[in-house]
Amino acid sequence: MRIHLALALALLALSSPTWAADWDGWFHVSWEPEPEGKTPTPRIEGFVRNDSPYRVTDVQLEVEGLGADKRSVGRRVVWALGDIESGRQSSFVIEAMPGAVTYRISVSAFDVVSTDPTH
Repeated sequence: MRIHLALALALLALSSPTWAADWDGWFHVSWEPEPEGKTPTPRIEGFVRNDSPYRVTDVQLEVEGLGADKRSVGRRVVWALGDIESGRQSSFVIEAMPGAVTYRISVSAFDVVSTDPTH
C-alpha cells in the first residue's frame, strides 16, 4: 500500500504545471533529411536526447513542416523508439512533408519510467 501511495504522489508531483514548465530544457532534438534514394519516399531522420534526470518512454514529438516563407505546411506526430535513459538518445523517422523546406520538431509528451540513480 505504501508503495502505491508513494508512486501516486510521485506521479501527481510530476504532472504538476511547475514540473511541466521545467521539461522544456530536458530534451534536445536534432534531425536531417535521409540521403536521397535511400527509400522511395523522402524521409526525415532524427534523434531526441534525454537530458532529464529520468528514464522516459513513449516520447512523442510534434513535427511541423515549414515552407520557404516560414509558414506551416502541416503537422504530424511521431514517437521516439523505446525507453531513453538519462543522458542517452533515441531515434525517430518520419516521411517528409510536401512543400516543407525545414522543420520545427519538439517533444510534446512522454512518460517517466524511473529516476536515474546517478542524478
